[in-house]
Amino acid sequence: MRAQIAICAVLLSCSSALAADLAPAPVEPAAPVVTPYDWTGFYVGLHAGADIGQGKVDFAKVNGTGFIGGAHAGYNAQFAGGWVIGLETDIDYSSFSKSKNVLAGAVATRAEFKNEWQGSTRARIGYAFDRFLPYITGGVAYGNEKISVAGFGSNTQTRVGWTAGAGLEYAITDNWTVRGEVRYVDLGSKNFNLAGTRHKARFESTNLTLGVSYKFDPEKLF
Repeated sequence: MRAQIAICAVLLSCSSALAADLAPAPVEPAAPVVTPYDWTGFYVGLHAGADIGQGKVDFAKVNGTGFIGGAHAGYNAQFAGGWVIGLETDIDYSSFSKSKNVLAGAVATRAEFKNEWQGSTRARIGYAFDRFLPYITGGVAYGNEKISVAGFGSNTQTRVGWTAGAGLEYAITDNWTVRGEVRYVDLGSKNFNLAGTRHKARFESTNLTLGVSYKFDPEKLF
């Protein structure tokens, strides 16, 4: 009898050890999969900053700084390897307004130069480091030049030139991004007449802006 009890005890202990060996080992939770940010999609946004301009009426330069701000819209396409290529357009209000004493023929008078709005249509090329996107940009610029010469009248023209610059954009969420950009704008020079006198005007500026954009989810657009 004692022998049978001893055998049962041995069998029970072996069964417990075998059951412990067969129990599944604890599984550690898998690390979450981090998906790189995708810059592809349409976006719209607002921006504002400083318009550091240089106007010129004849030989008189009118340098100064004004406010510039407006809206932008565009599309980015991201390719394998991180390259991002896009197209963007913007329209801006500009407060640039400066005046200076000039000679209109042999007459000493005062000229005022204003740039009241600007716009551009540009390509953007950048390389994405996940949510960071440094980029360069360039294309066609347009805007107005309003020249007033006391005693001779005023003239307003819409001009077309070029622009180029660079910026850095960061995606703070999957839809919202922020950016900083510096861009040179050259609207060129052109002759105009005021009360029978001939003048030449030129405008160029460096625009420093900060902006915010909303990127639409491509899957929800179509």
